[in-house]
Amino acid sequence: MSRSMVRWVVLFVIVVTAALASAQQTADATQIVRDIERNEFRFDDVSYRMTMKLIEGGETTRTIEFQVYAKGDDKLLVRITAPGELAGMAILQLGPRTMYIYNPEDRAVRLVAASARAQGLAGTDYAAADASLAGISDGWTPTLLETTAEFHKVQLVPNSGDVSPYSKLVVWYDRAQDKATKMEYYMDGELAKTMERGGFVDRDGYRDITTVRIVNARSNRVTEIAMSDYRVDTGLEDRMFTKRSLLLGE
Repeated sequence: MSRSMVRWVVLFVIVVTAALASAQQTADATQIVRDIERNEFRFDDVSYRMTMKLIEGGETTRTIEFQVYAKGDDKLLVRITAPGELAGMAILQLGPRTMYIYNPEDRAVRLVAASARAQGLAGTDYAAADASLAGISDGWTPTLLETTAEFHKVQLVPNSGDVSPYSKLVVWYDRAQDKATKMEYYMDGELAKTMERGGFVDRDGYRDITTVRIVNARSNRVTEIAMSDYRVDTGLEDRMFTKRSLLLGE
């Protein structure tokens, strides 16, 4: 075989190997994303209390309490129960891209635009778009950035602005817990905030996170969340997750 032919064969092998490696990485990233999404909700339905504290300059400046209901991987209802001036407000999410907000002051239900889903609730850095990673297997381009014995690190870029208000997510998937435990949220290519989830417990047959900490990358502000009173598979009815239920306060 001539030297020229040898060079072409070597080049061909290199190109094919690189292509196969790229295809394998894409396949691995896609499967990891599916695992992340599947493990967001491990039961038919779940409800829990959520207490959120806004910490600015090291001091707690606001405390907000919620009641959260979720069914399947496409229905989420969040109701604010305290403080009094916010009590009665509610957010309903149906699938990853449809979200409504209810304001009891004018008894109005409004569709939330995709660009507004990253706005923090009541001045905090916890946005309705951050409540769940369900839906990230559709409309996102995944890339596997790193794999270690402890975690998979995956980058997710939305295919359009309708998919997510964020320009990019980077997710750390804990391989032992089968749960996403850290996320970086980017706006216009710049890091906006980092979320860490932990405090894993087994309670009433439900194993999941009980704490969330969100650090704003642009200001001296932290949002801390504690979840409690988990209840699973209680038979939540579909009618809870409707615009009518928001209006009736059910």
